[in-house]
Amino acid sequence: MFLPMTDWHARIQRTQHLVRALAHLGHRCIFVNPHLGRQFPSTPLRDRVPRLSAVEENVFELHVRLPREPVFHCRMLRTGEVAAIESAVDTALTALGTRRAVQVVSFPLWYPVADRLRRRAGYPLIYDCHDYLAGFTNVSRDVVCAEEESIEGADIVIVSSQELLDRHGRRPGQTMLVRNAVDYEHFQTAESGTVPRPVAGYIGALDWWFDVESIERAARENVGCDFVLAGRTEHPSVECLAKLPNVKLLGEVPYAELPALMARFTVGLIPFRVSDFTRAANPIKLYEYFSRGIPVVSSRLPEVDLMNDLVYTYNDPSQCGSQLSRAVAEDDPLRQARRRQTARCESWAARASAISLEIQARWPEDPVRSEGPPSDCAVS
Repeated sequence: MFLPMTDWHARIQRTQHLVRALAHLGHRCIFVNPHLGRQFPSTPLRDRVPRLSAVEENVFELHVRLPREPVFHCRMLRTGEVAAIESAVDTALTALGTRRAVQVVSFPLWYPVADRLRRRAGYPLIYDCHDYLAGFTNVSRDVVCAEEESIEGADIVIVSSQELLDRHGRRPGQTMLVRNAVDYEHFQTAESGTVPRPVAGYIGALDWWFDVESIERAARENVGCDFVLAGRTEHPSVECLAKLPNVKLLGEVPYAELPALMARFTVGLIPFRVSDFTRAANPIKLYEYFSRGIPVVSSRLPEVDLMNDLVYTYNDPSQCGSQLSRAVAEDDPLRQARRRQTARCESWAARASAISLEIQARWPEDPVRSEGPPSDCAVS
């Protein structure tokens, strides 16, 4: 059971990838929607019945309607809300015909729910620390502060980078380093096409950590290259890039359409401002770019440095343009093949297998596996 940071139907991120990979291994996964009411705008407030539905094979989404929905990143849950969600989970597990589960918490908001379920029903609790939470400007201070309790109280802590392991790996044997990965086959569904000019592409959020200055300078220095930025603009500083003739902001692009878009890329970009937040990041896009074999231009980040012989890194904005020029000019089939091979090995299937094996070793009863999942069900 996944208690996530983002909606299943939003940008496909780490939690959704892990859910899909675990489901493919045969585990039934419940994904609790963090929007605790807004998903039913036309439903009368008095209708607070939890709803469970199949979204993919072995993947079920649980919607819980609260009387007054918290905007989930703005405050912690109140006592009555914790009890309501706990009850909805019980009902969902009954509908699926199981009373055993492992809980994977990816956001501190959920910890009081998960802790109650563990104490009452014995469901193990895993905390997946995949970001430096204090780096998000829209997450309230009390939610950020609650992460420490979530980490200290979890049976297992999973972290996505060495920086996060250094911060939170204080309990030997209780912390796993599980980096991000890629669905390699997904990005092979589109053939590389011929483009009239080189394309430097970016896929991801365009927030405060996006290095606007580096991209602006690189675009001015490389006027023969088109810059294509795919992602929701979440910080006003990014909007100035749209004024440059060789920069195009596409907005959010659905995950299903990313292979076709990336097939146009000559170079993949990871232009992050260096901070505590980005030093802790293990960028999913690095593996996704590698799946196409393309060169990558990135600011100097610890997790990117692990692949430094396959990446063109820069230390300050003045170097980004020249590194981009080098990447565009690269003509090395061996390096392209090494990138693809790295992406094949760094798969979500491998990450899910590692987590599944750890769960089975610690809890041999295998509390998340069961026979004959229904194709759909409704909780009432």
